Amino acid sequence: MAVAVRLLRVSVPRQYLWPLLSLLSVCFGFIFLLIFLSTRAQDAQQLERERQALGGVFATASAMVQHDLQDYAKWDDAVRHIGSRFDAAWMDDNVVAYLGRTQGYSDIFVLGADDRTLYSFNDRKIAAKTAHLRLGADFVRSIAEVRRLPAEGSPIVSGFTRSGQQIMVYATAAVVPLTGKIAAPPGPTRLLVIARRVDEAFLADLTRELNVHDVRMTLENRTAGMDAIAIKGRSGERIAWLEWRSHHPGESLRQHLVPAILAVAFVAFVAAGLILRRGGQSIEALRASELLARHLSDHDTLTELPNRRALGERLGELVAARQGLALLFLDLDGFKDANDVYGHSAGDLLLKEAAGRLKAAAGEAFIARAGGDEFAVLLGSPSPGVAAETCEAILEAFSTPFKVGAYSITIGTSIGYFESDTSCDSAEEFIRKADVAMYAAKDAGRNCARVYHPSLDEGHERRQRLEQDLKRAVENEEIYVRYQPIVDAQSGEVVAVEALARWSHPVHGDVPPDVFIPIAEISGLINAIGRQVLLHACREMRETGLDLAVNLSPAQFWDGNLYDEVQQVLERTRFPPERLELEITESLLLRRPQVAAAVIDRLRSLGIRMALDDFGTGFASIAYLQQLTIDRLKIDRSFLAPLESEPDMREVLVSIVGLAKAYRLEVCAEGIETPGQAQLARLAGCGRLQGWLFGRPQAASAFQAVALRA
Repeated sequence: MAVAVRLLRVSVPRQYLWPLLSLLSVCFGFIFLLIFLSTRAQDAQQLERERQALGGVFATASAMVQHDLQDYAKWDDAVRHIGSRFDAAWMDDNVVAYLGRTQGYSDIFVLGADDRTLYSFNDRKIAAKTAHLRLGADFVRSIAEVRRLPAEGSPIVSGFTRSGQQIMVYATAAVVPLTGKIAAPPGPTRLLVIARRVDEAFLADLTRELNVHDVRMTLENRTAGMDAIAIKGRSGERIAWLEWRSHHPGESLRQHLVPAILAVAFVAFVAAGLILRRGGQSIEALRASELLARHLSDHDTLTELPNRRALGERLGELVAARQGLALLFLDLDGFKDANDVYGHSAGDLLLKEAAGRLKAAAGEAFIARAGGDEFAVLLGSPSPGVAAETCEAILEAFSTPFKVGAYSITIGTSIGYFESDTSCDSAEEFIRKADVAMYAAKDAGRNCARVYHPSLDEGHERRQRLEQDLKRAVENEEIYVRYQPIVDAQSGEVVAVEALARWSHPVHGDVPPDVFIPIAEISGLINAIGRQVLLHACREMRETGLDLAVNLSPAQFWDGNLYDEVQQVLERTRFPPERLELEITESLLLRRPQVAAAVIDRLRSLGIRMALDDFGTGFASIAYLQQLTIDRLKIDRSFLAPLESEPDMREVLVSIVGLAKAYRLEVCAEGIETPGQAQLARLAGCGRLQGWLFGRPQAASAFQAVALRA
């Protein structure tokens, strides 16, 4: 650096030297500060990721032990050979043979109704050890917890316990029947217990995929220089420390960057002096600047593709030349949701990746970004069938999920295209027809291609008119609400209603929700409709005494103003928050479950309840139920419809209800249409029932009248 300063003294006039040195010093000082702060933050983020990963695998380990035990404890044969009369030979052949000798559980016990040990398996042999002494205090607490759980569900708990100098992962379950073919003996049930040592081999196997080093367990004091998380027992008290040596990518990056930045600083000091000495930009630099400006005026800065202006010019040239061509218009299906959920940075990366896939699929065609999430592909003098083949290639290219950072995001594309020989009047007409065909592809279910036909104009214009009318209806608050009753499964009394949006068009009459809701989602009106439904429903149902369920669309759920809007509605209508239940779908959980959990927790802080709607139609897992503080599962109608004709579906329903009860969730069965379905759902343990059997959606006045008579 001293060499650079001496060079500047020689080449830069004195009156400019110190201002230049000060400016460069401040700039590079900020650069070094930014490097320090960002790399330190990177180290902190890495540590937090490792903490979450290790905490997650330990939670998964506990859940897996519970899962392994579940099938053996909730089993008709287990009730016969363990619960009713204890058969040690059957126990050894059917339980120990797999869990102990194959799965590697070091300890297996059977406890009697008085909690004394009836059977003990330890380290691959039958042993005369008691479970209480072997597994310690936290295990003893789990016995009482299992005893308190209802036998009709799946009374089982799992966790970690400490016995002396050994940490164990265990699960305790009551032996209960799976079906109604056998009844459990009266009185307290017998318990089945499995456990495994948390030793070096267990830790190595558990953390093999996490890329963390020096993982070990300490029972008392933490080791200096090691990161750690607490392993807690059923009481919530720490029983051990899980220690590891964290990666420090930021520190490593600093060690590589600082010398390079110092070198850059040296070059910058010298270059600054030379630039000042020469005094200004050269003609070549000015020319390059003009070329860049021209490029930017015709290209999208994000994707580097030609923009809509360049598309219009190119299309106009080809149309004027009376040259046969085809224009494909594409819209990315699901992009707006992905942009809302994962953030604008991820949305930008999605657009860039989509542009890359278009280039690969369309070959030498002219590709442009028409605006937002719309793209265009222009084919000059295409052979017959080439446009359709290009559409198929693009659809195939979009069939693979996009990798954006740590996320795997699936989006499709709706394609409309128009082919012409030499008869199209203008570029604008060409674009209009391709756009009409694109909306026809969306109406056909999305992720497909449609060619323009004059008959599409009428449908497109009708959809545009319907969208304009819907916008006017939302502005004039003409969206009204109907309420479907929800009954108590035992008494049959109406205890709640679900609010459903309805729209009566002045010309077309009642417009079905499956028609105007997709239009609202595409046009961005869904949030306004959701706000109106919530406000009207809280106002109309306040005096009925009934609970109120209101659906949240994905756009509403990820709206940063949702909490304030719900709070304002509750204050404005004075609707009791404990009677309001907001319903979300499983698809919301798949994208950012941690962020979704934070949104749910904040909403519940208002005193309202949260329900998981259409459970079983998506991909929600037990892990999500553990993560999210929801209050109710609403089982989708697809599980209820076949109950009377398919006995196996009854077992599935019982299992879902059992899972919900294990997480202390209430259950509502949707889509009940027959008394038989209602009876089977009631026997399975569903607390509430909903469907046309109990009434179709009605006006609020029907429920208000009942409340007045009561």
